[in-house]
Formats: sequence, C-alpha cells, structure tokens
Amino acid sequence: MLEIYTMLLTAWLLIFRIIMGGTLMHHGYPKLQDGAKQAGKWMNSMGIPSWTATLAMILEFFGGILLIAGFLTRLISAFIAVFMISNVIMKKIKMNASYVAQDKPSYEVDVLYLLLAVTLVIIGPGIISIDHLIGLA
Repeated sequence: MLEIYTMLLTAWLLIFRIIMGGTLMHHGYPKLQDGAKQAGKWMNSMGIPSWTATLAMILEFFGGILLIAGFLTRLISAFIAVFMISNVIMKKIKMNASYVAQDKPSYEVDVLYLLLAVTLVIIGPGIISIDHLIGLA
C-alpha cells in the first residue's frame, strides 16, 4: 500500500510542478516581449517601483522553468509565496480589490498560487526532480 501511495505522490508532484510552472511561464512570457516596460509603467502609476515588473517577469518565466525541472524548488516556491503575498497586498490596498469579483480586480488566484507555492515549500519537488538527483529534496 505504501508503494502505491509513493507512486501516486510522485506522479502528482510532477504534474503539480509542470502545471504550476507552465502557468507561471505563461504569465511571465509576455513580459519578456517588452511587456515588462508596460507593466513597470503601470506599477509606477500606483506608486510601486517599476523594477518590480522585471523581478516578476524573471520569477514567473524562469522560476516556472525551474519548477518544471524540479530545481531549487523550495527556494523558488518561497519566492513565489512572497510574490503572491505582495500581489494580494497591492491589489487590496492599491486597487481596492475584492477576494472574488467579476467586474473589478480580485485576488483569489493570487491566494491560490500562494497556497500552491507553500505546498511545494513544505512537501518538496518529489522524486522525479533535479533536486532529488542532487540531494536537495
């Protein structure tokens, strides 16, 4: 029974990392295409330094790649958790967002990413990962 559980957990963590990493890459990719400048201007208009958009792009795109590979998983996940906490605070304070909303900004997806990132910090990347191969898992 323990072997089945281990196999299921291994598969689940791999799928988990691939979907989360791929989704983060999807959000970061447009910022690679000069979108970081636009996002930086938007951030600056809310009183947030424009360089934070570049940090977001690096974390989303390259952090997504690292999550998929399972390399530095706990560290990248911790950075993502901090990033999502800052997104929630920014949306709540600067944008007057609700947790769930249809016609105005909301932060439910940010909270979901926060929980996913914390899960990877706690559980780790699983056996099918570079972290496991080099002894970081």
